[in-house]
Amino acid sequence: MNKITLFGFNNLTKSLSFSLYKLHYLANQNERYNKYINELYSAEKLNILLTKVCHAIGGSVLNIAKQDYQPQGASVTLMISEEAPATQLPRAASESIIAHLDKSHLCIHTYPEEAPQNGIAIFRADIELSTCGIISPLKVLNYVIEEFSADVIDIDYRIRGMTRDQQGDKCFSDHEITKISSYLDKKTLQDYNVEDNGLPSKNLYHCKLVRHSIDLNHHFFEGIEPDLSSFEKTKILEQLRLQLDELFLA
Repeated sequence: MNKITLFGFNNLTKSLSFSLYKLHYLANQNERYNKYINELYSAEKLNILLTKVCHAIGGSVLNIAKQDYQPQGASVTLMISEEAPATQLPRAASESIIAHLDKSHLCIHTYPEEAPQNGIAIFRADIELSTCGIISPLKVLNYVIEEFSADVIDIDYRIRGMTRDQQGDKCFSDHEITKISSYLDKKTLQDYNVEDNGLPSKNLYHCKLVRHSIDLNHHFFEGIEPDLSSFEKTKILEQLRLQLDELFLA
């Protein structure tokens, strides 16, 4: 196996973790929904998504491990490093995100709900990006949020280890941060309620987001509105609001 050359000493590990929740309302569509989840979030398609995320922060894929599960769910892990060619970068990222990654990884696991309650199915995806180079994985925040269009998002960010400055003094962070929401773009801040918590002295940060408003068309499975009365739609809205609030406040 060829060894990867490290550039300079940087023993900082920056880890960004997401739990992303999407809610769908099903009208006796459980079987079709399970098939839909298995197809849309298969290991192969998740691999494509993670590869795009990797390239969005300027990385190259070294190794891939992926697995589909029965009855549903999947996992993918990428080992990433080096700089990606400019042609690999998504157009939105190519102008603003260039990075170098050393001994880093990117992984995703999905957790589809097997037994929807009151017609509402909750899908969760967990993503973790850890880097040991000069980049902060926070640069990929908005890209991931946009890709998943999640309803509730739980984010953790932690910096571990140390590096040294040119004078040899220890440094326990190589970038300024007071809260995760400072890295969210304007559209995300407009679409979600945001709650920040953190212990900057310990390099620990946490942020949760939940959609401001509920659009039933966003939650109807496959975007198809079932034949419902105004009363039924109101009850569904109440159920969705309750589920979102419980996930956000948990």
